[in-house]
Amino acid sequence: MAKVWLKSKLQKLAMKKKNAYVTRSVTLPRIDKDYLLARAADNSGVRRGVFYAAVDALCNEFKNFLMNGHSVEVPEIGSFRFAVNAKASDEQPESAAELVYRRKIVYTPNKDLWRNLQAVSLQDTTPKPEDEDEGGDEPEP
Repeated sequence: MAKVWLKSKLQKLAMKKKNAYVTRSVTLPRIDKDYLLARAADNSGVRRGVFYAAVDALCNEFKNFLMNGHSVEVPEIGSFRFAVNAKASDEQPESAAELVYRRKIVYTPNKDLWRNLQAVSLQDTTPKPEDEDEGGDEPEP
């Protein structure tokens, strides 16, 4: 079963003007393109050179479609689409582009991937305070 590590850390919350524990997932080292492609090529049984060329072509097409306004589905992963955030205006602007203040890519996970994500085991790595480790209610074995 897949697992993700969690860690809680005391942080100052600006909105509430107080300190509170915030829990986040621990990010493991980044898997680079070469490592990922080498593993995928080995698992597929296709020669690495052929596999790399196919993936490069796929990435180029993906970027081209995405940058031209298409929603692009990656099988078993999900879909990606171009989106913007824009300011509201009381009057019709001469150009809608002048109201845009952020461009972004929106990712929507595949339903099966989303279901699998819900089944991921969560493991806490937060160190316990010293006083909680001593004098517990359970007898020692």
